Amino acid sequence: MAGFSRKTCALLISPIGSTRMQFTRLTTTFAFAVVGLAGLWLLSLAPDALSQGFWATRTTLVYGSGVLALGLMSVGVILAARPLWFETALGGLDKFYRLHKWLGLAALGFAIAHFVLRKGPSWLSELGLFAVPPKPPHAKEVATGFDLFRELKHPAAEIGEWAFYLLLALVALALWKRFPYKYFFKTHRLMPAIYLVLVFHAVILIDRSYWLRPLGPVLALLLMAGTLAALIALFRKIGLSRRASGSIAKLALYDGNQVLDVEIRLETTWPGHQAGQFAFVNFDDVEDAHPFTISSAWHDDGLLLFSIKGLGDYTRTLAGNLHLGQGVVVEGPYGRFNFEGASHRQIWIGGGVGVTPFIARLRQLARVGRTDPVDLFYATNAPDPAFLAPIRQLAEQTGVAFHLVDGSQAGRLTLESLTVMVPDWKQADVWFCGPRGFGVAMRSAMLAQGLPTSRFHQELFEMR
Repeated sequence: MAGFSRKTCALLISPIGSTRMQFTRLTTTFAFAVVGLAGLWLLSLAPDALSQGFWATRTTLVYGSGVLALGLMSVGVILAARPLWFETALGGLDKFYRLHKWLGLAALGFAIAHFVLRKGPSWLSELGLFAVPPKPPHAKEVATGFDLFRELKHPAAEIGEWAFYLLLALVALALWKRFPYKYFFKTHRLMPAIYLVLVFHAVILIDRSYWLRPLGPVLALLLMAGTLAALIALFRKIGLSRRASGSIAKLALYDGNQVLDVEIRLETTWPGHQAGQFAFVNFDDVEDAHPFTISSAWHDDGLLLFSIKGLGDYTRTLAGNLHLGQGVVVEGPYGRFNFEGASHRQIWIGGGVGVTPFIARLRQLARVGRTDPVDLFYATNAPDPAFLAPIRQLAEQTGVAFHLVDGSQAGRLTLESLTVMVPDWKQADVWFCGPRGFGVAMRSAMLAQGLPTSRFHQELFEMR
């Protein structure tokens, strides 16, 4: 965030402030979803369902893998609609999207198992490695009267198979890091449509007795909620209640570090935000909304400031494409970066444009006052005097000790160099925002020297 075209910045922290605690909550939620659905499926089986011979067991597993795939995909689709209570429960949108990714991969794994179990015997038979018994007569050939579900079974099976192929391709593109983000975002928009096709596939083909078993009501609720979430996504209504519109009031490009300040004057209601939160910003109808950290404190004046680094294929174009008076839609605020830790002593580390949330915090402190000791490290390879001036001024005004680390002269900030400037760093809570590799290195070094895990606050966020 913080001006990145992709979410690479350590920003979204829960009020509790413990990365490990929030990660544990995330893994527990994921495990609960997988184990819970699997457990309900097992409870829905007859006692001898898995001991009736190969073909009967295979049929049971085909149904089970399909149900688990769709159930987990349903939870992922619901998360994609960004329900607010889920963000609070998980401790931030970073956990939100990490769980969304895990659920998607788990669902794909079960979908692959479903496909292989369904098609595998036929493949082996074609290779002469396996004897497949003759298929029983098709339901249409022996049934009498009209049954809509029976009539739709064959097309539901066919369309489900093609949806699986498309799902496989889209997940592969999502995991391919070199696939441009803007194309990833556009192709990912097909996911809700694929999900709806798979819901149709499942509802038609699942044995009706499943709906009366322990798994049935839970699966029905997931499918209904997932269908609603998919429709919200397809019609681009995600975050509708949290959108505000306005126009660009000021633009300032810092040539030294290629950071673009964009000040937006809102014309509709904004609920206010805390320092360090972010918003999804849409500057035009061609591109989708991108997440950026809000670098201004909220003064109930309708003004939002975003400091955007030209790093990605999208953000590099903004300086040349944006103009004063241009309409903007802002969705938010999101995030849990609230600077509430176990210690009153704090160290802030901003890598590059990752200094943005700390600028917002400085502006907030300048308004409300501050008494706790804080050291702010700004690590950059391209310090811009004009960009630095207000940071220095705010730091002096609030009593925050400001340390500029010019990577082009002194190299990357390390724990050794930080220790020289802040010998009592182990007594502090450390808040980090910057490139992922930088954060991983700093966190590992600090934990190895005895810093409690709960005192290093770092996000889990990546958009893909």
